[in-house]
Amino acid sequence: MNKASLAVAVLILSCGAARADNTGWYAGINAGASRLGMSGTDINGALANQGINGASTNLHTTDKAAGLEIGYRMSEHFGVEGGYEYLGKFKYDSTAGATTINGKYKAQALSLAALGFIPFSSSLSFYAKGGFQYNTVDLNASSSSAAVPVSGKSESRAGWLAGLGLKYEFDNGVYTRVGWDHYAHVGVNGTTGTTAIDLFQVGLGMKF
Repeated sequence: MNKASLAVAVLILSCGAARADNTGWYAGINAGASRLGMSGTDINGALANQGINGASTNLHTTDKAAGLEIGYRMSEHFGVEGGYEYLGKFKYDSTAGATTINGKYKAQALSLAALGFIPFSSSLSFYAKGGFQYNTVDLNASSSSAAVPVSGKSESRAGWLAGLGLKYEFDNGVYTRVGWDHYAHVGVNGTTGTTAIDLFQVGLGMKF
């Protein structure tokens, strides 16, 4: 084997090894379903702080979710990841006497988390993650009566997140994953209502 052939062989083996341990930068998108961990009683409390007492609220607790992620896998077993997540827009309708109030509980978050991986093969890994997120909640409201005014409220705060899932890496650098994420301490009590939101999602991305 001449020097040129040896150099090519080393390069091919190096690329193969890089794929096998799955290290490096990656970015992707995800989409799925979200579930809100609060009830109409929490919305009633937020409305009561605007002077609307005795409200009865029907709250829809499921919606669609979607987000973006960018991360760096430092080794076979450890990585870090940042992301943006649209957590959902949950509709509600309330009645207070003869007045009807309609609105939405909308949430989004930025996050930073550490990930631990347990590889089953060079392609398939189980992962767990934990970290911090900074969420913003908008509680929108409109009243059917000018005599019972309501206004939208917006709050931002920090919370924590945790997640579990499976990640599959293809040879061409594309990956897919399926997982569950839990966002805790979303919203603020009394103003928008505070809750946890669970996400069930499928993601698609690429290493670079």
